[in-house]
Amino acid sequence: MIRELSYYDKIILSTSGGKDSTAFILFLLESGARADQIEMWHQSIDGKGETGMSFFDWPATEGYVKKLAEHLGLALSFQWREYGFYGELFRQNERTKDVWIERNGLLRKLPSSESGHLSTRLKWPAKTANLNVRWCSAYLKIDVASRALNNIPELQDKRILFITGERREESAARAKYNESELHRTNSKRKLVHHWRPVIDWSERQIWEMMKKYSILPHPAYYLGFPRLSCRSCIFYSKDHWATLKEVQPEVVEMISNIEEHLKFTIENRFTVNELATMGKSSLSEDNFKYVKLATTEYTGPIITDQWELPIGAFGKGGGSI
Repeated sequence: MIRELSYYDKIILSTSGGKDSTAFILFLLESGARADQIEMWHQSIDGKGETGMSFFDWPATEGYVKKLAEHLGLALSFQWREYGFYGELFRQNERTKDVWIERNGLLRKLPSSESGHLSTRLKWPAKTANLNVRWCSAYLKIDVASRALNNIPELQDKRILFITGERREESAARAKYNESELHRTNSKRKLVHHWRPVIDWSERQIWEMMKKYSILPHPAYYLGFPRLSCRSCIFYSKDHWATLKEVQPEVVEMISNIEEHLKFTIENRFTVNELATMGKSSLSEDNFKYVKLATTEYTGPIITDQWELPIGAFGKGGGSI
């Protein structure tokens, strides 16, 4: 289905700041995509600005993505749902919150539909591939990006290639994904193709691409986390929770208090504090220097002449399925 890259008016790269999306950006540029065609999009899962709060994501991520876009000379746009993960988790007899877009220096608000039904969450997302109940990905990333695609006037009557970085090697569910298909926002007014260019890549190929261009991976990888999902990802293992408790104990305590308040835990059988106690932390003298880089606004480098494979590479868990 995918046409040659020059066919598209706009190539939109949905990037988390993680290894897979960084690798496919480098691959796209290698493949001849023009910088003026490309726009990096990042969905800020905690919201942003006046409608944001530090809750579930790594504080370094937005700054890291900005640094990467600047280094590669690419335009960058942010999208988010008001109050992000926290706002959606505590939704009670209300509609899902409005979406915002920060693009070309301008802010645009996309109000929720008045016809949307009132509902209540007060439960963590389910640990399943079913996006109907694993609502974090669906409501904070997929739907937010789709609303932006549908409501940015400059993208109407255009040919758009929307790119994401899922890989079949990651999970049984992702093994069934199509490499290319019509995007959910495709319409009579605009052509939108969805392409997953690294879907058949191995993790080793991903790291080799980053090493080839001397791109310093997100610091969370160096702390032992195998995938750049949320800082407090629902798919964390006990070792990941143990590491996070050592890296940012106040975050684990916050999640623990919310579990107690909601009377609903992330893991069916254990609280996050119990998981952290059972696990083994990956933090050591060798990687301690990455704690500050991961837990504050990222102002570090993007390029390194001493590239090292992170200790989180080839690990298991820590990301959606």
